[in-house]
Amino acid sequence: MDIKIEENETIEEEILEQTKEKKIIKIIKIIATIIITIFLVIIYARFKATTGLQIKEYKITNDKIPENFHGTKLIQISDIHYGNTVDINTLKDIVKQINILKPDILVLTGDLLDKEINEEEKNEIINTLKDIKVSIDSYAIKGDKDYNEELWNEIITQSGFINLNNQEKYIYQKTNSPIIISNTDTKHENTYTIYVLHEPDKVDELKNKFDLILAGHSLNGQINIPIIKNLLLQEGSKKYYKNHYTINDTDLYISSGIGTTNFKYRLFNKPSINLYRLTKY
Repeated sequence: MDIKIEENETIEEEILEQTKEKKIIKIIKIIATIIITIFLVIIYARFKATTGLQIKEYKITNDKIPENFHGTKLIQISDIHYGNTVDINTLKDIVKQINILKPDILVLTGDLLDKEINEEEKNEIINTLKDIKVSIDSYAIKGDKDYNEELWNEIITQSGFINLNNQEKYIYQKTNSPIIISNTDTKHENTYTIYVLHEPDKVDELKNKFDLILAGHSLNGQINIPIIKNLLLQEGSKKYYKNHYTINDTDLYISSGIGTTNFKYRLFNKPSINLYRLTKY
């Protein structure tokens, strides 16, 4: 009888030991799966999610838009951050995509560069941007990462862009009824005015009302996961960082940009350019 009891106890111990081993193996598998998943997500966010180009299209309707500008295509590019995840080949692909869309107006809302570049790189950038084709004009403003103002001015002017920093320009097309594109806080009541700036939070500092505001800087949050996204937002885009806001009846659109900042990852937020169709009705 004692022998049977001992045998039963031995069997129970073996069963318990096997159960423990199975639990340990299961835990190890779960931990391994989590580690592998995190590793794959990091690889994807660094090398896949930072490539390609999404086109975000918006219809902008306002009866102040002159009839001769009805249907005008305006493209906004922003935050290229050349030298991080964008190289010359990527820039050439971006220019090809822009030309496929056949824009009338193009505006660059800052952060073209993100590092010091040599003479060869400068010439490559200029020659690539010169290939952009618009029916009216291209405009550009500096961003906070465009540290070298002299270099930025040289690239922009030699690429065929109009330097819009602290400027406003009347845009004409076929008739004498213009629209205005501006980087100055000037009042215009009767002429449709587009205000462009880099850091969207500075919208709250504007004293005058504009019909349309375009900004960049936030990249809409490079890692588009709640909490994490907010932690990574840069100064100047803590309040306004999403695609679109309506502020005092004015539409503010913020580009998610093309490149990356010093944090060279994107997740659930592909590089993009914005296409706006201006319509009178």
